[in-house]
Amino acid sequence: MTGDALVIDGLAKRFGGLNVLTSVGITVPRDTVFGIAGPNGAGKTTLLNIVSGLMPADAGSIALFGDACHDLRAAALARKGVARTFQNIRLLRGLTVLEQVLAGAYRHRRVGSVRGLAGTPRARAELRELRERALEALDAVGLRDAAGRLAETLPYGDQRRLEIARALASRPRLLLLDEPTAGMNAADWGGIGDLITRLRDDGTTIVVVEHNMRLIQTICDQVAVLASGEVIACDDPDVCLRRPEVRKAYFGK
Repeated sequence: MTGDALVIDGLAKRFGGLNVLTSVGITVPRDTVFGIAGPNGAGKTTLLNIVSGLMPADAGSIALFGDACHDLRAAALARKGVARTFQNIRLLRGLTVLEQVLAGAYRHRRVGSVRGLAGTPRARAELRELRERALEALDAVGLRDAAGRLAETLPYGDQRRLEIARALASRPRLLLLDEPTAGMNAADWGGIGDLITRLRDDGTTIVVVEHNMRLIQTICDQVAVLASGEVIACDDPDVCLRRPEVRKAYFGK
């Protein structure tokens, strides 16, 4: 399928008197890994928060697979196929790995909670479907064998994978990853990079916010570099990193 998964045009956001985003424009083609990079304070996470419906923009528009969606909140965007992870791992203590992922799939249930508690045939069928989704997601990230384990006992790298599995349980068309390799060593982040590439090859469009420029160069088809809330470069990762304005933003020279 051709066309663009995400089109952002003229996006702006202010906090008080501070311009956090200024006329940001980004186009993400379908079935690609698109990176968003930039120094601390560039506006990367704010941009992801707006795209995922967690906060409104002050100006600009967003289109998702050709449909305007800049006024939609997070729940509505999830139903349209957007899933999101966060910089900080958000596990629910006391739940198993499988239960954590079921929580991600549960938002797409068709049977209401009362009917589910009543144990109707339709409710039981949907619970089976949700379990299958959750197990598929765990398969995708290599954690199916840990399904019955308490999530908080997983190694840090596997907890990061679990965060991605929870997002995958909703079967998203667009997956937004906010620093998925934060705090990882080279061996762990290399595995996350391989996972992201496989997900793209399976037909998921991925936007990844990341400080790890080696990862950006390895997995991203394109990257947009932000500095002080503006896009200063958007191109192939290797091309972007050679541009003087990008080097100045990162290294001050």
